[in-house]
Amino acid sequence: MDDINIKDFYIRQITEDFYPYWKKFEDQKYGGVLNCIDNRGEKLLAQDKFTWSQGRYLWVLSKLIELSENKSIGGLDLDHLKRQAGMTYEFIKTNAIYGDTRCYYLLDRKGGSMRDPVSGEYDASIFADCFALIGMAEYARILNVATEVKLVTSLYESIKRRIVADNYKTEPYPIPEGYKNHSIPMIMLNTTYEFMLMLENFGMDLDGHQNYLLELVESILDDFHEDNLIREFVSNDDNRNVKMLDRHINPGHTLEDMWFIIEALQKYGNLEHYLETIILISKKTFNVGWDKEYGGLLRYVDKQGGPPVGEIDDFSYTRLIQDTHDMKLWWPHSEALYLPLLLHKLTGNEEHMDWYKEVHDYVFETFPNTEVGEWIQIRERDASPVEKVVALPVKDPFHILRNFIKIIEL
Repeated sequence: MDDINIKDFYIRQITEDFYPYWKKFEDQKYGGVLNCIDNRGEKLLAQDKFTWSQGRYLWVLSKLIELSENKSIGGLDLDHLKRQAGMTYEFIKTNAIYGDTRCYYLLDRKGGSMRDPVSGEYDASIFADCFALIGMAEYARILNVATEVKLVTSLYESIKRRIVADNYKTEPYPIPEGYKNHSIPMIMLNTTYEFMLMLENFGMDLDGHQNYLLELVESILDDFHEDNLIREFVSNDDNRNVKMLDRHINPGHTLEDMWFIIEALQKYGNLEHYLETIILISKKTFNVGWDKEYGGLLRYVDKQGGPPVGEIDDFSYTRLIQDTHDMKLWWPHSEALYLPLLLHKLTGNEEHMDWYKEVHDYVFETFPNTEVGEWIQIRERDASPVEKVVALPVKDPFHILRNFIKIIEL
């Protein structure tokens, strides 16, 4: 399995299956994507648009434009990609951003603002802002639209200001009082990285952004790193070994964040200084997260391995751990395809290629729905499909395509 064959495989996945699938759900009247789709990928259930998903899809469209223009990928209609990306950007710009440059969480098809049905809030999640920015920054960079830098910068400054002030929401899973959550420095690392790429494209000063980026790396590897694992929630020493929320590990999140860190340090830091730690975390996470009986990555595990254990609090995230810990989800497996290939390229260690092959075999025997060209994204531990909402009531167009794109770019 050489590099050329691997890349060709994922190019075909995008051009023959995944993009043709998602093209059917693009909103060619108002922009964006309609992705309130059932788990099998066969039926549109609603026309609501989560800003989170619109920003993510804009990132995908922008990257497909870049890959088409630099001839890394062929067979896609470049004019269509540019038209749809432009409409999606305008949909976000016109409808999703309001007030002091923050984002509505949920919109109707035409762009009308809607309250989050659970919290009743308009700005229910800072993640919506971050994903809108990631898509907008990538669009501005790749399409070379300098006129949009001011708006994207305003959105970034608003996001960072709220993060620093600890004044933000994270629906549908609020961070419990007294806890720090790994997902915050993680999403800010990726958001800041994409923002810096945009600034650099236009020859703009990176100011203190590089220092902030490296502070985020340090936060992840200091505040959340324990025994070569990344803890998702950290409170205090009394809870460290007692509470389920404090003990549990999210393998998919850790693997995703390891390549976030690699990407950031390759461009703006000292990867060599951190690489051994990143490899140790990646290997242990894969080992404790991999289901030895059925194969695949478990959604949540205890830091000692096995199902999550510990005292249970009445938090929505704790209930999520209890209810879904042994499920097999699409997105962790796409992260587990890309990371070992990246580590293999960096080190030449064949152990990483062995890891990739194990994941590849499981993934492509388990997830694809060949009838529609996408994956059945949510499965039980034994890989049987299940209709269940995980995070948002949508089918996600982002993780799989993003990791396929990253593999092609290796």
